[in-house]
Amino acid sequence: MVQAIASLRADGLKIGSTTGYTQAMMDVVMPVAKRLGYTTDCCVTSDGLPAGRPKPYMMYQNMCRLAIESPRRVVKFGDTIADIREGKNAGAWSVGVIMGSNEMGLTQDETSALTKAELKGRMDNVRRRMYAAGADFVVDDITELPALIGCINERMRNC
Repeated sequence: MVQAIASLRADGLKIGSTTGYTQAMMDVVMPVAKRLGYTTDCCVTSDGLPAGRPKPYMMYQNMCRLAIESPRRVVKFGDTIADIREGKNAGAWSVGVIMGSNEMGLTQDETSALTKAELKGRMDNVRRRMYAAGADFVVDDITELPALIGCINERMRNC
């Protein structure tokens, strides 16, 4: 994950985050994440906003703080159906991730214990649910995100 985020930053992208956690919780989580190599340019909680996910308010707050003028220049990357819907409700590109997701609902050890067929079946199920929720794209894991954003940028250039 850290390498994928570093790649996005190297391409000049800003990293915003929305969360179901409160600001008090994030004040504990973010320093730990930073020590592990993950930082954001902006992290928004629903504290003080009309609602959290799947409403778009946290994404709009990120856009304001990061000076992003159009939601079509934003990719919402998430591991839950609420994330997918938040991105769609904001008018952004919405990308779901399967491995390690809340939708998959498995620990790394539980995932490793599955047969290839079981894993594929579970992944296919999550992929279907994310597309049904409105995802523009669904990736297996975060390492696919930099290339996908390149494809999204190419699509936008050709419109």
